[in-house]
Amino acid sequence: MGPLLQDRPTAPAVDHSIAILQLLVNASYPLTQSEISEQTGIPPASCYRILGSLLETQMVSLDPGRKRAYCIGSKIFQMASAIYSRQSILPFFHPIAEILKNEIHQTVLLSLPVGNKVVVLGCLKSYLGNGYPVHIGQTLPMHRAAAGKAILSLRADAYLDNYLDAEQRLALLDEADVQALRAQLERARRLGYATTRGEIDSATCCLAAPVADLRGDPVAAVSICVDAESLSDAQIRAYSGPLIQAARQLTARIG
Repeated sequence: MGPLLQDRPTAPAVDHSIAILQLLVNASYPLTQSEISEQTGIPPASCYRILGSLLETQMVSLDPGRKRAYCIGSKIFQMASAIYSRQSILPFFHPIAEILKNEIHQTVLLSLPVGNKVVVLGCLKSYLGNGYPVHIGQTLPMHRAAAGKAILSLRADAYLDNYLDAEQRLALLDEADVQALRAQLERARRLGYATTRGEIDSATCCLAAPVADLRGDPVAAVSICVDAESLSDAQIRAYSGPLIQAARQLTARIG
């Protein structure tokens, strides 16, 4: 990877607000202002002002169980619920994913593209498979995720060029990465599915097939998580057939 860009525009108040919200999302218990300031590195005075604004807009709330401690507010849940409820693909995904899960006994995911990333929107975990550390809302860069590669494999050349240029400008990919990714996407386009190793952790392999709309544009990807250590090329081919079929069924249903 190249060095981080030095001229990237910044807005400290916005950056600090995001850092606070991210900290509270990941925290296992409500945090006080001093704890938030210490863990984020935000100066106490700035932290106080930002928390006041977030509290006023209901992005954070005071937790009644701990004095002057903050947790994620109701507005975050309202926004997330509104976005989640508008995803009309979900009702079609679950029955198809249930059949796929029962056939291959692996965890099945539905991911959607959001900007230059993919977000897990649906997750059916197989109790016969390993407990992979994946959850709804999990977000990864397009080029790191099997779902992202599956989606990119159906994109037009102009879109792909713009995406890769933007990732290089952000120093997320270098020229060698770009060439390797182009080869992977060409292979995914030819086979109908993409693969990654180490996407979630070093022991996990993911396979994904794209879901398209009536125009043939990719709108999502169906993926599965498999134990990388015991996965052979023959098993990948065996899993890819039902996976591609599930993605095609979902494509037909949303069309």
